[in-house]
Amino acid sequence: MIKKKPSLLCTEKGLKSKSLRLIAQGLSARLGKRIWRTTRPSNIRPQFKYGQSVNKLSQYQWFKNNNIPSLEFTTELNEAVDWCEEGHTVFGRKYLNASCGKGIMVFESSLDVEPCPVYTLYKKKKREFRVHVFKDQVVSVVEKKRKKEFDGARDTKIRNVANGYVFVQQNVDEPDGLRELALRAAQVSYSDFRGVDIGYNKLKDELFVIEVNSAPGIQGNNINRYLEAIVQYV
Repeated sequence: MIKKKPSLLCTEKGLKSKSLRLIAQGLSARLGKRIWRTTRPSNIRPQFKYGQSVNKLSQYQWFKNNNIPSLEFTTELNEAVDWCEEGHTVFGRKYLNASCGKGIMVFESSLDVEPCPVYTLYKKKKREFRVHVFKDQVVSVVEKKRKKEFDGARDTKIRNVANGYVFVQQNVDEPDGLRELALRAAQVSYSDFRGVDIGYNKLKDELFVIEVNSAPGIQGNNINRYLEAIVQYV
């Protein structure tokens, strides 16, 4: 239990994060005292950490070592080529710390495979979720869905804003075990705020972790949900 004295939000992402600013403002209003944002760790004051990043390769290795269902990966170009020759779709990650799909390359042919720090084997999924976790508690579950008014090319492999996908929170029908898997996977990061992306293959009734975000975007009703969870620790 954190003592009742001014708490700090610590981030590796800098102080320009809109999500972090909203959390700090909300906490200041609820607690009646100024909650500061800082990039400097403190041994004196309690801090809630936002942005203790873990690169994608380290995540994949950690998931494998801890028997967490996730994406099959390799750092070997030749193995990625073999996957394509076997008829699989392969994702190449140009950047290990990028978000929102930045730097992801999709390889359908072995002739197109380029050098990347890590490759993952594409897994089919009917649905994709983000589970927001604060400390050891699930704050909320949202699902990525394609906007009805989006008229761009349909691409279900990379579900990001550029492809017309947004997070939807209302009436989320959660597959069994979703929250439990998210809590296990969230342990890969020391951040107190984590967004765990999980795919669901409905045909196989299979859940698998895609990645864990250590500085997830927080907006809408999720702001209040996080604030309620944080206040429990103050």
